[in-house]
Amino acid sequence: MATNVLLAIRERMADLSVAERHVAAYVLAHPDQVLTMSTKALAVAAGASPATVVRFSRRLGATGFADLKLQLSAEHLTDPALLEEITPDEDLEMMKDKLTLRVRQTLQDTNRSLTANALESAVKALQAAQSISVYGVGASLLAATDFVEKFSRLGRLPFLARDPDEAIAHVANQHTPGVVLLISNSGENPHLLALAQAVPEDLTTIVLTKAPASALAQKADIVLQTTPTSITGQMRTAATTSLLAQLYAIDLLYYRFFQSSYSVNVHRIQASYTALQRTRPKKKGRS
Repeated sequence: MATNVLLAIRERMADLSVAERHVAAYVLAHPDQVLTMSTKALAVAAGASPATVVRFSRRLGATGFADLKLQLSAEHLTDPALLEEITPDEDLEMMKDKLTLRVRQTLQDTNRSLTANALESAVKALQAAQSISVYGVGASLLAATDFVEKFSRLGRLPFLARDPDEAIAHVANQHTPGVVLLISNSGENPHLLALAQAVPEDLTTIVLTKAPASALAQKADIVLQTTPTSITGQMRTAATTSLLAQLYAIDLLYYRFFQSSYSVNVHRIQASYTALQRTRPKKKGRS
């Protein structure tokens, strides 16, 4: 279930059917009244069918309308202003509360959408890989860099391409078994689509995206789905939460991979730490 139902409704409005949007709009406009309504009553008020109300509830992660109302009752005092995008005149405390709500929502929803099966399959592919390459554009490049830094300390040495032509040339000659990790929030970036098309069939393609039905995800062997909050505006908080969701997914991959060969990886981490410490200037003692 979403951390905040009202925020989840707003951010997923575009993904709902026309009938479900009618229900969503009514719930957003009358959250207190909805708490006392039956499935049939809400259906009549929203101009939808009872089946649509149940379907809408399940789209939000609830088992049914009763479960949805239970969650709504726990948050009925939520300030409606928290559900809006950051505005030019709000104070710092309101900004902090808005971002906190979005971060919590993103992590909880991403935790649910990252299935154990997909994560375990990705870890197994990484364990078996003789080569790993990773590619991302824009904010996703930051996530790709984080992946490289983490796995490099475990001796895996992933190749990070910063140019699409460089990436295509590299995967064409990448050793097998190998993994190509493509990171794209939308799953529709043309550079990553071109790269995915060029990946040889004997390499495993892992796609990290919020869009499991996207063109990029359709080319993947393994899809890791994130669920960032997606209310957009001039402040682009959605871009912030999409990066947080990607970094969280990479952390899960890293720690699960680390856990699979725990003693070996502890030794590697300690070796990298020791090597770094040797390069640090020694602190002078106080006189």
